[in-house]
Amino acid sequence: MSEAWAAIQRNPISGKGDRAALIMELVQHLKQRGIRPRLFSNRERMQTYVEERTRDTPPVCIVAAGGDGTVQDVVNRYPDQRIAVLPLGTENLLARYLGIPKSGAFVAEMIKQGACREIDVCQLDQRKFVLMASIGFDAAVVENLAQVRKGNISYLSYLKPILRTLYDYPFESLLISIDDGAEEETAYHAIIVNIPAYGLNLNFSPDSVDHDGMLDLILFRRRGVFSMLLYLWQIVRGTHLTSKYVQKIQARSLRIQSTRPVPIQTDGDSSGLTPAEIRVIPRGLKLIVPCPAPSIES
Repeated sequence: MSEAWAAIQRNPISGKGDRAALIMELVQHLKQRGIRPRLFSNRERMQTYVEERTRDTPPVCIVAAGGDGTVQDVVNRYPDQRIAVLPLGTENLLARYLGIPKSGAFVAEMIKQGACREIDVCQLDQRKFVLMASIGFDAAVVENLAQVRKGNISYLSYLKPILRTLYDYPFESLLISIDDGAEEETAYHAIIVNIPAYGLNLNFSPDSVDHDGMLDLILFRRRGVFSMLLYLWQIVRGTHLTSKYVQKIQARSLRIQSTRPVPIQTDGDSSGLTPAEIRVIPRGLKLIVPCPAPSIES
């Protein structure tokens, strides 16, 4: 009988202090449970190893040890594998949504139990993402942060990018084609939600379902800094969906265009510019989750 094994993709900047201790805790507890861990910081080297080893013995799972950006990278590299998350990032939105704490021992036991949940995954052009995407102001903030980012980020890291974006963001109009042109909408900012989890505990679509084969599109129709600040206040209060200038639409696919390129972010990472196409892949992601696995109705 072949030995059970799991590959761990470690974010290279997660190799010191508490993060390193959590990874070593995961490695130790996987060994105790009869699962051989293979730890990598070089993503290409790990991908080669997994492809070669999988021909004989598929892994129990691939572990994304990092933040939501690491999860997104693992999902794209290993679309046919089961994914587990060891949260090591600033917010760890997916891990928080699934109820996974920062504990190597917990994640090792979760992997051993092997409860699996299938959820929808989204695709921007050729790249997959899990949580959400946005086109407009906050994507411009993420783009500005990416230009100056060095190492780990904190909430304070966003202060200068936010102020810079408030000063010079042009609020370009977006034209959004829904489900291959069945409907067209315009807005100055758009949020696409797959899983109802966003930074700073903001929730754009509280009723979003992660396995319904649909995207929740939230459109903000007024432009300008004042309108953006008003929207933020409404989102914090949970009243934005009652505003006549905010609209929620469900869709399976979207095409976003603009006269001038507008920034896009997915799962907190800068992800290019418009024009772009986004679609949902129903139950296209297999996640190892705490046992018992949350139930999914057909």
